[in-house]
Amino acid sequence: MKYFDRMTDKELCTRILRGLDVLHEQVQRNDAELAATDLNTILQALSVLRRHGPLSEAAAAAKEIGCIEDLLDQAIAHQTLGLRNVFDGTDDPELGAVGRVSAVPILSETGAARDRLRRGFRQILAMRDLLAARIDAALMMNSTKAA
Repeated sequence: MKYFDRMTDKELCTRILRGLDVLHEQVQRNDAELAATDLNTILQALSVLRRHGPLSEAAAAAKEIGCIEDLLDQAIAHQTLGLRNVFDGTDDPELGAVGRVSAVPILSETGAARDRLRRGFRQILAMRDLLAARIDAALMMNSTKAA
């Protein structure tokens, strides 16, 4: 995320729009083997986000965003083979293992392709949230100066 913090608003918006285009192309290739109805729904939602912009009313209502997230989450759940424990932490010489163990899903090849789509979409959402926060901050600062 630090990389995106250094971008101008114009660069960030350009990156979001380009990310939507790339994601649209990836979904169209259908490497994730999505069902035709899911594929069509996601492609339409991505088109609306791209056409109206990432901060449009449609995006703000989260209709398209929620639709894409829900479909990808469900599609990935169907491709989960099991769970494995992963340790996230450090090994302290005095205290031993310090951290936490998380259950991480084991995905099929198709599930991994779907997860890549979801991660790409979440990156776009993170950039969108950053851009929205910048615009909100600018509006707040302008209204504070005007008062």
